Parts: sequence; structure tokens; C-alpha cells
Amino acid sequence: MFGIRRLEGRGNLSLNVEGSGSSVLAVTNTLSGTANVTAHDGALAGIDVEQLLRRLERRPLSGNGDFRSGRTLFDQLALALKIEQGQVSVEDMHMSGPTVRVAVGGQVSVPTRDLDLKGVATLISSETANEFDLPFVVQGQWDDPIMLPDAQSLIRRSGAAAPLLESIKSRTAGSAVRSVIDKLLAAPAATTAAPKPAPKSSD
Repeated sequence: MFGIRRLEGRGNLSLNVEGSGSSVLAVTNTLSGTANVTAHDGALAGIDVEQLLRRLERRPLSGNGDFRSGRTLFDQLALALKIEQGQVSVEDMHMSGPTVRVAVGGQVSVPTRDLDLKGVATLISSETANEFDLPFVVQGQWDDPIMLPDAQSLIRRSGAAAPLLESIKSRTAGSAVRSVIDKLLAAPAATTAAPKPAPKSSD
């Protein structure tokens, strides 16, 4: 019914839901109740959060790339859901692993099988005390979700593009846009040389 096949590991599931109808679709539209999951020593299959975060930490504006493969290992995972008439509220979802932490909340529709989630993924560095936090949204269908990192947080981490964001906020983007373009293209701004005076003719 839920079609969730991406969670690996050992743990406990507490499911208390009810619904009625003459078909699976009718049942999903009337589902109400709660669900809780706790798991340990497992993985989320089909996504490598660590690889994605490391790529964006090094090059914030490099694009997401293909992250929908691999696995994300976790030590502990907890999930608490409330279901009303087929609409699922993710009241708490957090996962912690050796290199990443993820916290998620939002809404999920069981009948239409689509997602509307927001969260924060954190890359844990073993070499320094610094952590890389990345807000994100997950939307689309269960089988083919779209994950979009928060654009403003990535721009702030980009040395070349950060002045553009600040200037837009202060509504003085003109010169900053030119400055950012020059930095991104690694080319000096064009200048117009003054015409040389014509040599004087000698009599």
C-alpha cells in the first residue's frame, strides 16, 4: 500500500491506521491513524546524501549532479507520522549516521503518492569542528522525487555570487551584478580608451 522499499536495517514499526472502501484507492483516501518507526544500523537506499553534501560544500554552485544512487548509512532513525483522510503529516523524522544527519518534516499524500517535504541535511566533518548545513525541499512522486537544495544558502557559500544576493536584498544590484559576472567569467571589465589626438601637421 505504501510502496516504501528504500529503508534498510533493523528496528520496530508501530502502525495504527484504519480505512474503508471497495478498492485500494478508496482505502487510501480514508486512511487515518498514526505510524512510528525506529531503526538502527541501516541505510536509505537510492540516495547518497554524504556524496551530495561533499560536492556542494566544495562547489556550492556546481549543481546537484546525479545523487539518486548509492546508499546513506545511519546509526539511528526515528519517524513519527500522523495520518488523516489519506494525508500524512511528518511530525518528526530524524536520522543520524557516521557522516551525516538529516531532519525532515512536511506532508505526504497516500492516494496521489506525492511528497511536499522540507528538511536540513548536515555533513559531519571528522577533521574539523565545522559542520555544513544544507536546507532542502523534496517534492514530486514517491517513485521519482525531486530534491532541491536551498539556493540562497548555496549562494552565500559562493565567494563570487554572495555579493549579488546581498545587493539584491538592498536593491543596489547594478554594480554587484557586473562584479559577479566578471568574477565568474574571470575576465576584466571592458574599458573604452580615449581617442588619441591627431598629430599636428608641421608647416
